[in-house]
Amino acid sequence: MKVGQCPSCGAPVDFAPGSARVKVCEHCRTVVFRGSAGLESRGKVAELADTESPLRVGLEGRHSGQGFRVAGRIQKSHGKGAWDEWCLQLDDGRIAWLSESEGAWNLMFEAAEAALPQREHLRPLTVFSVRDRRFVVEEEGHATTVSAEGELPDFHTQHTYVDATGPHGVFASIDFGGDKPVLYVGSTVTLEKLGFAASELQATPRREALRQARCTNCNGPLDLKAPDRTKRVACPFCGALLDVREGKLELLQLLEKPPYEPRLPLGARGRLKEVEWTVLAFLIRSCRVEGTRYPWEEYLLWNREHGFRWLMQSNGHWSFLTPIPAGDCLFGARVAKHGGETYKQYQSVMATTDWVAGECYWEVTQGEQAFTQEFVAPPLSLNVDQTRHEATVTLGELVDRDAVAKAFDVKAPLPWARGVAPAQVNPWRARMTEAWKWSAIWSGALLLVFIALSALGHAGTYFNATLSVPPDAKPGSPESMVFTEPFEIRNSVPLDIEVRCPGLSNSWCGVQLDLVNEKTDEVISVNAEAEYYFGSDSDGSWSEGSTSASKTTDEVEAGTYVMRATVTFDKPIDSFSVKVSGSDRPGGCCFLFFLFALLVYPLVASAASGQFETRKWEDSVFQPMSFGEEEEEGA
Repeated sequence: MKVGQCPSCGAPVDFAPGSARVKVCEHCRTVVFRGSAGLESRGKVAELADTESPLRVGLEGRHSGQGFRVAGRIQKSHGKGAWDEWCLQLDDGRIAWLSESEGAWNLMFEAAEAALPQREHLRPLTVFSVRDRRFVVEEEGHATTVSAEGELPDFHTQHTYVDATGPHGVFASIDFGGDKPVLYVGSTVTLEKLGFAASELQATPRREALRQARCTNCNGPLDLKAPDRTKRVACPFCGALLDVREGKLELLQLLEKPPYEPRLPLGARGRLKEVEWTVLAFLIRSCRVEGTRYPWEEYLLWNREHGFRWLMQSNGHWSFLTPIPAGDCLFGARVAKHGGETYKQYQSVMATTDWVAGECYWEVTQGEQAFTQEFVAPPLSLNVDQTRHEATVTLGELVDRDAVAKAFDVKAPLPWARGVAPAQVNPWRARMTEAWKWSAIWSGALLLVFIALSALGHAGTYFNATLSVPPDAKPGSPESMVFTEPFEIRNSVPLDIEVRCPGLSNSWCGVQLDLVNEKTDEVISVNAEAEYYFGSDSDGSWSEGSTSASKTTDEVEAGTYVMRATVTFDKPIDSFSVKVSGSDRPGGCCFLFFLFALLVYPLVASAASGQFETRKWEDSVFQPMSFGEEEEEGA
């Protein structure tokens, strides 16, 4: 152990073995630097603010098999309150930093020297890579070191920082406050996993100080549910917005009270996703599209072990929102990816906080704006709230209205759902997919049956001959009758009969055909009449009719037949021909009819699915990011 004297007050200053080069004098709060020429003063720091941290310098723990001790801490502030970053000295000589963010503890180690992006290129949701590791910026800002204690590896008063996350819970922070930027990489941990004994952790004084807090404006009781996590409180009696610092309340502004009471009462407890949640805050936010205001409600839920969640209600549709690291997402042009799922961008709007009541873990103000994007992959959604300096991502899942009412024992009826929710599952999509699947299966089966019947069936010509008309035969007289030789019809089929009278010239010819079954003497009669006329006039040549005529019979029994043909005409003819054919193969029209019948329901389901998607996406809107002038100037 190296012992020296404080350059400011002369008190003894001792450095424990390790890599610490800075120690804060316990007597005069001078920052003592251990250089090659001896101990040097780097100025003084203010008294430590009470941040209600359960840690203290000197505690010991273990991480990944290595013991460590809490060697020191620094307190930083960005003008809206201070926070702690704890320096851990590991037994193997390494230095780690432990910081708290919204109830989560992040343990980080300095990464090996690598090329880092320039500060001006890092904005919320910017993606950058270091040694093939991808990170997404969640916050960027500036902080000042206001106080410190114990031993530190170095000391800087000004810090421009960028916090980012990577896949699988990796957390990173770049500090631009020194001579060169330094990257720290780590992950989220718990104090229990770091081996701190519960008996050694200090109680949170803020919880006791605010347990019976009263509004500084109207003196109304506040009954805070999460005093150790709360940064802003909106008084439910007078609408005062109070800032919470060091266990004390300070009036910031008087808010307009919400236009109606929260549908889920503040302080109510309900069980969702197998966890009991407490309603901490109620917000009404809105956006304006073409001059029309569209509001929605947000309820902040809290559980001491699981942290914060959100319930959002818009047009009677409820969504349960869970914060997730931005580094677990990939954002592209109108799409986002998370957990192997692709989300399509539904909307992007500038959202304004109109009213707030209850306890909030961030420094909320009335009228604050955020650029909000929603990506959907029903029934899930990715929701991004982005300000100029920070971005948060939540994973949403639709929750049934009745489930919300039952969980929080709501007596008053909740609003019924109106329209289509962005992440609402298309009820016709599954039916459409199933209908097309079975339609394809049955259409394939129908086609196979059609092919099989066609292969097994028979088609052919049973009779085809030219018959002569006796000379001087009178039309329709017995002399004009002609008998054929017997011919066989092998299957019971309908017959197609075609009569041709090639000698027709501006005349007509009718043939009465009688098919006589030689076995049963049953007679099947068919009358076919052909007529053909032609000539010319002032418009040119013309013709009408045909020298042939066709007829189809009903199904005829198989057997041997003799055909009798009786000819009638207006001008004598020499001959005519008769062709008799048939087929027992299924007709194409029959196949097409059944095919169409199989397609009716899939087509209806597809139309309904398309209509549902049209109704959903007709409310989609995309606005550009545009913050107010005040934030522009303060950036």
